[in-house]
Amino acid sequence: MNRSVIQWNSAWRISPQLEFLQKCRRNFTPFKTNKKTLSILNTILVFGIISGCRTIKPSPPEASNQIEFPKPLPTVSSVINIPIKVALKPFVTMADKSFQKEFTGAEEPCSGLRYNYRLTREPIRVSGTAKTVYLALDVSYGFTGSYCPKCLFDNCIIPSIPFSCGWNEPLRRAKIALKSDVDLLLDYHIKSSTSFTSFTPIDPCNVSFANININDLLVRQLTPELDKLATMIDVDIGKQDLRPYVAPVWKALQEDIFIPYTGYLRFQPKSMSIGELNMDGSFLYFSVSLLALPAIQSTPWNTPLIVLPKLSPYNKGDGFAVYTDLKLNYDSLSLQLFEVFKNETYALGRDKITITGLRLFPVKEKLGIEVGFSGSKKGTFYLLGVPEFIASNNQIVLKNIAYDVATKNVLIKTAKWILDETIRKKLESQMVFDIGDLVLLTKKSIHESLNQTLDGNIMLRGSLKSLEIEGWSLQKEALWVRVKTLGSISVLVN
Repeated sequence: MNRSVIQWNSAWRISPQLEFLQKCRRNFTPFKTNKKTLSILNTILVFGIISGCRTIKPSPPEASNQIEFPKPLPTVSSVINIPIKVALKPFVTMADKSFQKEFTGAEEPCSGLRYNYRLTREPIRVSGTAKTVYLALDVSYGFTGSYCPKCLFDNCIIPSIPFSCGWNEPLRRAKIALKSDVDLLLDYHIKSSTSFTSFTPIDPCNVSFANININDLLVRQLTPELDKLATMIDVDIGKQDLRPYVAPVWKALQEDIFIPYTGYLRFQPKSMSIGELNMDGSFLYFSVSLLALPAIQSTPWNTPLIVLPKLSPYNKGDGFAVYTDLKLNYDSLSLQLFEVFKNETYALGRDKITITGLRLFPVKEKLGIEVGFSGSKKGTFYLLGVPEFIASNNQIVLKNIAYDVATKNVLIKTAKWILDETIRKKLESQMVFDIGDLVLLTKKSIHESLNQTLDGNIMLRGSLKSLEIEGWSLQKEALWVRVKTLGSISVLVN
């Protein structure tokens, strides 16, 4: 063996390649060589050792591609308000059609006031405020009769005094008013309590005998009929079932709502309550309040629908909160980082390296970075870092960047200068991922999904108040970013 080669080897006794060659030499079976053959072997040996010294290939981190499973997505109770408008006029009209349009009556005592009356009415008008429905009827009426001061044996012994009002002349006008207090039963039906309130002449009959007012007599005659009308109105309003208004909403909010780039949102309503009723004109307004547990998952839910439950005590509130995991694929993140690193040269004295490749992978709770490089040395080294989120500028940065133990051991023996803090700090400062576009895209997707028309012409109207990053987890193929979305939503039913 050439002595100069042996002496060179002794200076590199720590090289793994040298140990391999020495082992091979010990196990080598001698054969006859000439000087030319020996020279070729020496050249191969020197080239192999030099090549081995220039290439750095440490083993990957021990826990490479090991993950810690993410915690289940939390669910937060949310209240969804659904304003609903119901026209009461059609139900009052049903009663109006069944209620007679003309009334006649008479009283003919031997003595006292004898009269006949006739009254016609216009259709019932409906209005209301708060929980009270006001019903108004315009009526026209007339009287004719006489007053007998004294009667004996069914004969008026004192000449009677005749009178008339709106008889054989234009009818006199008046307004009749009723009111109805409405409430809601737990079976989604409306309960009303209607009663007569007033008879107000517009051009009254000014006829009075013995302190008896003709208009008061008319009211007394009409009250039983108006009581019948009030009962009919209560019966017809009581037929009003609000389930057809709220059942489609209950069903729609159990369906999957697809959010592009995010997953499938389901509100998962658990109970329903209805707030106070409020009249405005002829329309009844109320707010349905859904207590829900909205959640997003990456795949369709495929869970059975729940039938509409009975009403619960009213839950006043507004807004929803929903968690989801945004997935940042390692391949995409690696490309984003490599765009920053690919033209960078890291130098210390006369030694320098240039990044030629970059790959991200999970190492339990840390992010592993495989870096390919060339220059004074070539090969691969591994770094480990901990993700940290900066909400103010929607960035993920890797903190506490450090060389993996196996990498550090190899670099100490082959290229200790790469371990210099100047290079490590520069690498750490460039480990930044911008997720601003993903946040904006997620907000836009959720906003659009919360403002659409569902089956049954049910319109969602929602707005986002905030999208907050709450944590992260490193999974096989992607970095999962857990976000909490806060907003408000209402449902309009046409």
